[in-house]
Amino acid sequence: MSLRNNTGRLSLLLLFCCVFAPLLRADDILERVISVRYYQTPVREVLADVAQKGGFEWSYNAAILDETKIVDLVADGWTVREILTHVLGDAYTFKQNGEYLILKKQKRPKPRLSGYISDQRTGQRMANVTVYDRQTLRSTVTDRHGYYELPVTPLSEVVVSKLAYRDTILKVNSQSPRIHRLELYADSLPAASTRISFRRQMNRLGVRLEQFFVGSAQKLTNLNVRDSLHRRFQVSFLPGLGSNHHLSGSVTNDWSLNILAGYSRGNRVFELGGLGNINREDMQGLQAAGLFNITGGHAYGMQLAGLFNNLGGNAAGLQAAGLYNFAGDTVQAMQLGGIVNYAGRSQGAIQAAGILNLSARGNAPVQIAGIGNHSHITGGVQIGGIFNSADTLRGCQIAGISNRARVISGVQIGLINVARQIDGVQIGLINYAQHGGYMVLELGANDIFSANAAFKSGVPALYTILTAGADPQSPSDNRVWAYGAGLGSRIPLTNWAGLSVDLVHRHLNEGRHDNLVQEWEQLALGLDLNLGRHFSIAGGPTANLFITDPDNPGPGDFRERIGSKNWLDDNSNADGWLSAWGGWHAALRVRF
Repeated sequence: MSLRNNTGRLSLLLLFCCVFAPLLRADDILERVISVRYYQTPVREVLADVAQKGGFEWSYNAAILDETKIVDLVADGWTVREILTHVLGDAYTFKQNGEYLILKKQKRPKPRLSGYISDQRTGQRMANVTVYDRQTLRSTVTDRHGYYELPVTPLSEVVVSKLAYRDTILKVNSQSPRIHRLELYADSLPAASTRISFRRQMNRLGVRLEQFFVGSAQKLTNLNVRDSLHRRFQVSFLPGLGSNHHLSGSVTNDWSLNILAGYSRGNRVFELGGLGNINREDMQGLQAAGLFNITGGHAYGMQLAGLFNNLGGNAAGLQAAGLYNFAGDTVQAMQLGGIVNYAGRSQGAIQAAGILNLSARGNAPVQIAGIGNHSHITGGVQIGGIFNSADTLRGCQIAGISNRARVISGVQIGLINVARQIDGVQIGLINYAQHGGYMVLELGANDIFSANAAFKSGVPALYTILTAGADPQSPSDNRVWAYGAGLGSRIPLTNWAGLSVDLVHRHLNEGRHDNLVQEWEQLALGLDLNLGRHFSIAGGPTANLFITDPDNPGPGDFRERIGSKNWLDDNSNADGWLSAWGGWHAALRVRF
């Protein structure tokens, strides 16, 4: 049984070799390595000998050969391609078909440079090496055998470039050999980082667009080519399809016109794109596109786009877009975005957006957004329809709802203001600062209401007051009560005492809330004595002004109490609208 199994396996192996070995061998006729020696040998005999040693058959019309040509050649370890190119020159082309090599003669031979590129240290042939002509910007990359072909002119200057290897320059003239064996030396300098930049991490849409428009061959060329190429003007339809060919990503242009989308190393004066512009490095002057601008480096000038501007470096100028602007580094001028603006660092910049402005760090003098602003360090003004957020604030925050900052040296104005440390003023309904703030819950009485509560928050120099009170002695079904708001300040006298000055406005009601003119203005002075860290007692005199419409009855008991204390005579009470008196207040305060 074992002998039968081995015989079967051997038969399958022989069948595989007979069927597939010729196909495998036929893959690379031109890359087969042979050695030959010819002295005064006719070209026909040379071709026959090369075919015999290379293990293939010829297919060609004998009339295309020059019968008088004599060959002298000693080649040890050359490829079939090298030998044929040396023997026949540029006038012929080769095409493989199975085990046959088809030979054709070109009517108009095009000068070209070809050869093999290998690693000087290992001797291995190198794929994906970029070979380009500085004059015409034509380029190619080596195949898996390290082979390349490049059309040239008598004045071409050919550069061989590979990431992490030294560039090699070949000067082309009429005496130049048409096939080269070239070794590249490893570069002693560290290779450029291929880490995905922060801009690309933050803007996947921009990355996807770049990947969509720019093919892998161009990206490989960009990695290999470090040469500084420059053109005064270029026009393209799409990346790689234009006057700069596949080297477009390695060329800096002065003037650039991109019918749909363009791709370049940079631009110096003006760039216009029907859909978009993509610059690997810097942009100067004006860059305008119907949809987008993507710039990997810095921008010095104006970027205008229908949808977005995506910048990896500094923006020294104007970015304006219908959706968003992104600058991975410093913004030193203005960002105008329909939805969002982002600056890695802002310095002397203005950000205005329909929804949100973000500045990761730096100094943003002005941020204006329909919803909110965030800045790491702000030395100016943040104006947000809903919120503002800053790590360190030196200036002013104004928001419809909330402001937040870790450290404040300035003013916060909003319904809710929060800070960890404050050296300034908070103006809002609720204010909180862990260090430097003032937050108090007060329970007390005055000469009008024996039950009062107040919430005070802000800083000692200026805090806001929310208050409410009632008269428990008034009938329960027609209770007299009041609510109001005000501003106050606490002046420290000693470590255990201070003087508070509160200015409060209250609206009085009888029973349910009413809209009658019954307004109570009060100025209260209070001596505040500390009872430990969190408690204090306060009390002192008050000056009061009551404004009410004499034609409306209002709470009668209250009118009688006010009238009995009225400081104003009949000639100075505004026809019965005003009453004034002196009073008192006392309270227990709980500090947070």
